[in-house]
Amino acid sequence: MKKNICIILLILIIFGTTIYISLLHKQLLNCNTHNTKKDENNEEIITNSDKEYDCSFTQTYRVVNLLDNYIAEVPELSYIILDKYLSHKAISHIIPTNMKSNLEIGKYYEFTYHIQGKGNIENMDDIYRQISSTEIYRQSDENTQKTTYKDKKMFVYLTIEETDKQGVEQINEDICK
Repeated sequence: MKKNICIILLILIIFGTTIYISLLHKQLLNCNTHNTKKDENNEEIITNSDKEYDCSFTQTYRVVNLLDNYIAEVPELSYIILDKYLSHKAISHIIPTNMKSNLEIGKYYEFTYHIQGKGNIENMDDIYRQISSTEIYRQSDENTQKTTYKDKKMFVYLTIEETDKQGVEQINEDICK
């Protein structure tokens, strides 16, 4: 009798655990494919996280350090240290290595980010990741001077121009969303 009760309890525990794990798995899949936002009634609105981008925005930075002795994981990419007017913090920024030679410590530059394609940008970390992967996926054909990309849905193209704007004159646009 006790043996039958133990077997029944074990079966119920296994059954309950299986249901619980499947519900957790379903929630995890839902979180990975959707963003949740709340409407005016504080009810969740589920939207697809991929958006179509074709826009640009500009941020002004001062170059603090070029990290010349730092070797990145891939030679096409380099890191530099920047700061922004009134932000009071250092920013580690990834850039294509070929752009680094045009920068000087202490000078101000306007970084213009051109976003194209389908994806999701929420903050500057997302921008940096896209710059990184754009350079890795980029393949140039020297004969035709064409640039193509493999298996990539969204790209962030970066242009950097020196500026003499100081303080409140600097451009600090919001990320286009």
